[in-house]
Amino acid sequence: MSTTDPEPLYGGAHCETASLRKQLAAHGLPVSEAMLFGLAGGISFMHLPPPPGGRGFTGGRNGPFPEFTRRMAAGVGLDVEVAVDDDPDRAWAELRGELDQGRPAVVYVDLFHLPYFQATRHFGAHAIVVLGHDPQAGTVTVSDRPARPQTLTTAELATARASAHQPFPPRHALLRADWKTARQPTEEDVRQGIRYSCRAMLHPPVPTFGLRGLDSYGAGLQHLLRSDAPALSVVEELAGAFVDFELAGTGGNAFRNLFQEFLTEAAQLTGDHRLADAALLCADSAAQWARVIALLLPDWTDDFAELGAAYRAREAELLDGGAAALARAALLGERLPRLRAAAADGLGPVRERLAGELREALRAVAETERELYALLREV
Repeated sequence: MSTTDPEPLYGGAHCETASLRKQLAAHGLPVSEAMLFGLAGGISFMHLPPPPGGRGFTGGRNGPFPEFTRRMAAGVGLDVEVAVDDDPDRAWAELRGELDQGRPAVVYVDLFHLPYFQATRHFGAHAIVVLGHDPQAGTVTVSDRPARPQTLTTAELATARASAHQPFPPRHALLRADWKTARQPTEEDVRQGIRYSCRAMLHPPVPTFGLRGLDSYGAGLQHLLRSDAPALSVVEELAGAFVDFELAGTGGNAFRNLFQEFLTEAAQLTGDHRLADAALLCADSAAQWARVIALLLPDWTDDFAELGAAYRAREAELLDGGAAALARAALLGERLPRLRAAAADGLGPVRERLAGELREALRAVAETERELYALLREV
């Protein structure tokens, strides 16, 4: 159940939870984004070490597309089908059929091909809601994380849906379900979502995931900073993690803000005081994640401070979504390579201090989250 005021048709913390929330709202069912996030399994931790010549990937969500999506839908009583089609004409015809009936549709796209996000990396598991199309203008209107509607040409949408780039090429994915049969989540749905999260954090499939992954990630960052790796590659790894944990549709603090809101709602739904205690622990974890994120681009030098401020300012402009804001975001994006290089030039004197403080900050996160999951596993 939603315990907050009705959420808007546009914007959102995380692409998949926001898209499903909007689709459910369009069919008369108010469920908060935080609740949907928890039903799908909430938080975890993952770190994929960098390939040769690349950078690693870090994340705080539990489960990839479409596993996360199906669990989220099941939590509101839906059996969702992820319809994929390698024929772009057939895929467009199906989407157009939904829109012609006045029904919004959730589709998956490669973020790189959305002009309003100005992305520099490919990511094909990005969900948006297509609200309508204008056949004469050759455009579609979409709802995404920006706070206002965005317009794409049908050619831009087709390119984004057809992208073959890894990770997660979208393959024209579209969600099908009997949306009108969705219902409010039950106490058992809430507890099932928590079990999914416990399994991911306490029994991860690989050592770089879950609570074990948090420990190894902290050690790895410390080793990177103490190694003879070029300063620019170190700064790019730190900046990439900053984006992954804070800006890339996480709702802030590696998804911990969303999970804390879910646990608060879950405590109200179930009347279980242990979930209220868990929400407080999760708030502590979120605050500790805020410390980690601040250390990834610390304000210890003017150049690092300027780099972190530029990333945050650019994100704010992108999420505004207006034409003037997007123009300002583009200018900020052009500055980022130079700012990263300047920060790298000044890394040397703070490198050892940063290695130690990041390791300790991640240890604090892991300790709190061990306490959190010791509690949640008993719920």
